[in-house]
Amino acid sequence: MRSTHGVFRAKNPKASGSTGGSRHSSRRPGTHARNHTRSTSRRRNSCHHHPEPRHPRRSVRRVGNQPGVVRECDGGLLPELREELYQKVFGEDGLNLNIARYNVGGGNASDVANYLNDGSAVEGWWKPVAEAQPGQPASNLYNPDGTVDKTQANKLAFLNEWDPDDPASYNPDADKNQRWWVERLAADQQITHWEAFSNSPPWFMTKSGYVSGQVNTAKGENLLPEAEAKFAAYMRNAVELLEKGSGITVDTIDPFNEPNSGYWGTDINAATGKPPTTYTQKQEGALIYPAAQDRVTRLLADELKKGSTDAVISAMDETDPSKFMTNWNGYSQEAKDAVAQLNVHTYGTNDRRRVRDLAGSTDKPLWMSEVGGFWTGNPVLGDSTSGWDRSNITNGLGIAGRMVNDLRELDPNAWVFWQPVEDTYKQEKADKGWGSIYIDFDCNYEGREGFSNRRINDGASQEQAKCKVLTNQKYNTTRNFTHYIRPGDFLIQNDNAKTASALRADGNGATLVHFNDTPTAEKVTIDLSRFGSIAPGAKVTPVVTTKSPLDDIEKNALVKGAPVAVDTAAKSATLDVPAASVVTFVVDGVSGVSDDAAPVQDGHSYHLSGEASGKYLTGRSNGSASIEEMGTDAAGVAPQMWTFNAVSTEDEFANDRRWVLTNKDGRVLTGNGGVLNGSQSGAASLSTLTLEQAKANPSAQWIVTTENGKQWSLVNAGAAIALQVSGNQTAAGTSVALASSTGTTATALANPHQAWAFTDIADLKLLGVSPVELSTPVGTAPVLPATVTPVYEAGPGKQLAVTWAPVDPSSWQKAGKVTVYGSGVDPYGQTFEAVLTVTVGSYIATDPVSVTVGTGSSVASIQALAPASVPGQIADGPARNPLAVTWDWSAVSESALQNPGTVTVPGTANGLPATLTIIVVDRVPVANICKDDPTTTAIASYTEGSYIAKNTCDANASTRWSNWVSGGRAGDILSYTFSRDYTVSSVTVTSAEKAAASLKVQYQDASGTWKDTSAGTITGLSISSPTTVRFDPVTTRGIRVSFVTTASYTKVAEVAIAGSRLADAGLANLGRLLVNQASVVGFDPATTDYRVLSTSATPAVVGYPLDTNAKVTVQHSTVENPTAVITVTAPDGTTKEYRVTVSTGKDACKSDGWKTSPSPVFTNQGQCVSSFAAGK
Repeated sequence: MRSTHGVFRAKNPKASGSTGGSRHSSRRPGTHARNHTRSTSRRRNSCHHHPEPRHPRRSVRRVGNQPGVVRECDGGLLPELREELYQKVFGEDGLNLNIARYNVGGGNASDVANYLNDGSAVEGWWKPVAEAQPGQPASNLYNPDGTVDKTQANKLAFLNEWDPDDPASYNPDADKNQRWWVERLAADQQITHWEAFSNSPPWFMTKSGYVSGQVNTAKGENLLPEAEAKFAAYMRNAVELLEKGSGITVDTIDPFNEPNSGYWGTDINAATGKPPTTYTQKQEGALIYPAAQDRVTRLLADELKKGSTDAVISAMDETDPSKFMTNWNGYSQEAKDAVAQLNVHTYGTNDRRRVRDLAGSTDKPLWMSEVGGFWTGNPVLGDSTSGWDRSNITNGLGIAGRMVNDLRELDPNAWVFWQPVEDTYKQEKADKGWGSIYIDFDCNYEGREGFSNRRINDGASQEQAKCKVLTNQKYNTTRNFTHYIRPGDFLIQNDNAKTASALRADGNGATLVHFNDTPTAEKVTIDLSRFGSIAPGAKVTPVVTTKSPLDDIEKNALVKGAPVAVDTAAKSATLDVPAASVVTFVVDGVSGVSDDAAPVQDGHSYHLSGEASGKYLTGRSNGSASIEEMGTDAAGVAPQMWTFNAVSTEDEFANDRRWVLTNKDGRVLTGNGGVLNGSQSGAASLSTLTLEQAKANPSAQWIVTTENGKQWSLVNAGAAIALQVSGNQTAAGTSVALASSTGTTATALANPHQAWAFTDIADLKLLGVSPVELSTPVGTAPVLPATVTPVYEAGPGKQLAVTWAPVDPSSWQKAGKVTVYGSGVDPYGQTFEAVLTVTVGSYIATDPVSVTVGTGSSVASIQALAPASVPGQIADGPARNPLAVTWDWSAVSESALQNPGTVTVPGTANGLPATLTIIVVDRVPVANICKDDPTTTAIASYTEGSYIAKNTCDANASTRWSNWVSGGRAGDILSYTFSRDYTVSSVTVTSAEKAAASLKVQYQDASGTWKDTSAGTITGLSISSPTTVRFDPVTTRGIRVSFVTTASYTKVAEVAIAGSRLADAGLANLGRLLVNQASVVGFDPATTDYRVLSTSATPAVVGYPLDTNAKVTVQHSTVENPTAVITVTAPDGTTKEYRVTVSTGKDACKSDGWKTSPSPVFTNQGQCVSSFAAGK
């Protein structure tokens, strides 16, 4: 049997401790939401985990085992060995598996010598016939003299005479070795779900006559069409015999195993015409293509209707999700309806999300029903480079990563090992590390019981050949999952790509399993703010597995650490995670769901904004949908308003809850394509269906899906594919269609063109508009703004048009403050009033400016970069106007620019002094900007399905961007934009599958115009080696590669953009410090503490940094705490604090306190005292 990790979906977790939530806005109009958008950067060695209990996915069945993995090695095992092996696999301290998959063997003919691997030959349930009788051929493949009959006449005769409905056709005592495990597990009541499956039909139902597949010289389907009905009957009868004979109830039957994989085949010795008995052929296996799968599935469904078993059909245990979908799309609707459970393997990991979406749309349980492998040791983590070294932690980290990724992206109801028990001899000799538990599979040879027959044959001593049960690091790390994610727990989302999360079955508490596959320790913060309640005493207990020594292989497994208290104010806990470790975080004392955790609420109306475009889903009058800028009036926003109506009021917290989206005009959003026509794309349109009709039509229903709790996609329940902006475009007016769900495993991010944020219209209660400040010189009328910024209950919104009251022109002829009043109406019909204050006066000062350059820059180049204007201040107004400036370069020398540092350049603007700071930094080489800078945006002019542009930035040659269409394309463009300047000198393009005819590399200049590099057009591209395009260095924030693919296509694996950037500056000095817009007396950037005299205990304190790229935050003074703290953060993270202590009242004038008043400026103490006494 194979091991299984399972998940059941909960009907209503609210009933077990969850609480409901009020409306939630995940995005404000024109702004990104705080809680439902992703961060673009992450500090190394520090990570956050944000478990999301509001959207529970499937509930956990945990991991199980299949008796077949030890089916042939255990029958003659000494009792103590067999018991030890049993406890390692199923015991409470072992893997503690609780789901079992029973392998219904096919079985070779009686006269075929065993040629399969030790432990892989499974006895069939058909009854062998030793001697031919009238009307009953012997169960032999070959001629009576042992020669090969190429016509296989006896096989066909045996098939013809074999009656699947006759009990005499079966051997009820078959498969004793595997059934020992079944019966022991049944006695212990260890298993919660039994599944039966087939690797191959019996020999006489195959084309080749062998259960390992068609002969390799003619590889293809191996199930005889005329045997399909008998095979279906065989599966049903074998399961019923198993149930009766072993006292179990089989829940599901899968008649296939990797049926369309392409690799099952039987080697034939040319000399004998038979399989060589070298025991190198792996196992039973049969290719059965989709059309035959369809027929067998329907036949098995008919069989199950007339049998005694209550088992239902699961299918089809395909090798990977992509092949699974190919098979599924080849099924008839009758066969699809007959399948009660979806089974898929993840030996390939593309398209996990497609199968996940299919499970949601069909409402069928989904199992990740097999995967295995081994990961060779990484010396950086203290491992050897051996594959067999059982102490290699990389092997344990590898399986942990696979489990996390499968649980996150596939969202299965069960997770199944290929087999946790492997043959020690075979793994050791092959230098591999498959499996988690080891025993020699030849410990049961007569006369050599308890010893490895092969080792004795190799000349090993008795001690060396003695059979023993061993484990490895996979055994250790797997138990971090199986011991702590319990049956009935609910998988929930988490925004950390290396973490799987689960909510406990009763809703109280959570479990997170995190792997750190780096050589550096991490500090992990677990954000628990999405839970509704955090009890006093809430805690997080780490259970840590790290590398163990070979002589004590389980020494450092599941080591329980000291509990860490949850900070109830911050709603989080921070813990240390060792390098190269798997850690289970057991969270106690949390329950329920916070009010703001739900992305949408039943009956609420929303704006839907695309993550990649920032634009809004809009219904068109012609029945299509597009993305558009937010409307500016009621008519403009009406088609951008979508009401979510739950199809069912039950399962409020279910992950696959369905919604009908109704536009403001009453039309509903529908989808087609996808699984409805066997494609990966489809169309979105608006229909005139009534709400009740839509609730009965899956094509009008949408599932809100997330795998990280921050990005949300809409999967059409009928098509099982997601709402996506066509061609992954971002321009207003682009149509919206459907495409298969895609994303990036390494970052746990969905395709941003399929990600939508929701703004609840109910949260768009207009509170007012932000006040506006302007300044103007005396005698000059200012230009009043045409728009103002609204402030909604959910936060600032998109600019609104405003009408200002007329202003008397004479108001601008004298210094002072002028107040202007305005009014307007927002798109939702809410009126507002606006206030604008204009400071009229003379310019009194300028704010500092800066330019950052690399070492070795010339004075001339800096002069070209220097700003032509500086911010000018009028009187005490907070607004700034640009003033033309003249810089004095006379004191700036080339030598001062050769090393990191600063150079000050004086200037004059409108007769006032100005300051320019030149910040000289090192140049940092960057080999691959797109990969190394997470803020890089990659887009394509056209994209084929899931082959998105971002795939060219992941340093993974197996992921690609493609522009394939059936008729070919003339060409397309890959564009990469950066959040900072880079000096780029080369671009390396790695083509895959099909190279373009030519390409051209372009860069974006400061005005945003795309220009050709000096390289010109490049031809001769090949998929055999990357193409590096070198050119004269350009400083830019954008690079694009234009491909010519005349009437064809191209696939690109990687685009490595190489060059350099300026190092982040570390200058954290202020250049100006103001109180109520008056300069602090005696300010110097090097001095950090000041005392000022003010008429208010809480004046407005403002700081302007010398480096205009630095950030300034101000913690203002209060009556209780009279000191304001100004923090300057340089681009490299360096910080510096300035403190301003405020004094007020006439007593503060004493001891030269009068000299510290920024405004008014006093000439003596008496004047100061008089001012305060007069209450000025």
